[in-house]
Amino acid sequence: AVSPHLAARRANEPIDFEKVEKDYERALAKYDFLTMEGSGGIICPLRWDDERHVILDDLVVKLGLPTLVIADAGLGTINAVVLTIEHLRMRKIPVAGVIFNNSHPGDFMEEDNAVMVKELTGVDVVAYVKKGDTDLAMDAEKLAALYK
Repeated sequence: AVSPHLAARRANEPIDFEKVEKDYERALAKYDFLTMEGSGGIICPLRWDDERHVILDDLVVKLGLPTLVIADAGLGTINAVVLTIEHLRMRKIPVAGVIFNNSHPGDFMEEDNAVMVKELTGVDVVAYVKKGDTDLAMDAEKLAALYK
């Protein structure tokens, strides 16, 4: 696993942002709900050669996307999530919620992580994903509300 800019460089296939934008618009017209996954985090470089692009500027801002922060539920997540949300807010990008991956129901530290993220940012942890989950254990109406 490597960041997108490095994978593209190694494959000698730089990301074509015009194609990404056209494909996004086509998918948006076809589906009621559409999720675009960022790879590697909000500051992750997508292309870093004669052109320089990061997820934040070249996808989120340009396409006007709201965000949902996905983070590991464990140690270090408070700092990572708070910094990510603060950075998004500096750029006036809406944050719909946080999803914790690798969750262990009943784990006192992970429960406190969710409380602290909410206290420090005002953003709710909207779902928890346990290792090996193949479905998101979340009410369909609550999930649909994230897309408004």
